[in-house]
Amino acid sequence: MQLDILIVGVLFPAIPLMMINFGNRYSLLAGLIRSLHDTVINAQTPADDSARFFQQIASLRQRLRLLAVIQTFSAAAFILNLSAMISLYLNISEAGSWLFFCAIILMIMSMILFTLEIQIANSALDVHLSDLEKHQEWRDYIERKKSRRKSASNTPSEQPPS
Repeated sequence: MQLDILIVGVLFPAIPLMMINFGNRYSLLAGLIRSLHDTVINAQTPADDSARFFQQIASLRQRLRLLAVIQTFSAAAFILNLSAMISLYLNISEAGSWLFFCAIILMIMSMILFTLEIQIANSALDVHLSDLEKHQEWRDYIERKKSRRKSASNTPSEQPPS
């Protein structure tokens, strides 16, 4: 297959955009970790909350490792893509084709790992949601709201005078 430098150039702008996205997720994750650290250390977290914090720590650690691998794969894909462009520019099409192929494979791996990281983030949010459901204040609030609806539906509606 004849590979043209323009075909290789199509992937060129996509990789830095994805790297910006991965970098933003990394920055947000670092902020979450710092916030969790301050909450646990400064607030003297009670023992009954420790299980939830350990779940969060495990999830954050796994996500942090995945993002590091994702960013490494993306950087390597970018370097391989540039190398493929240089090879094709120098009319070394066989090497350019293989470099481009490897860049695409690395980007595919990055995207698969990114999808996995998103799933882990969703699981972590699910832990927060289940924790909210367990709090008594929310139950009391929901019960009050339900009782208001029932009492409002039990009161007779006013009929206009005929």
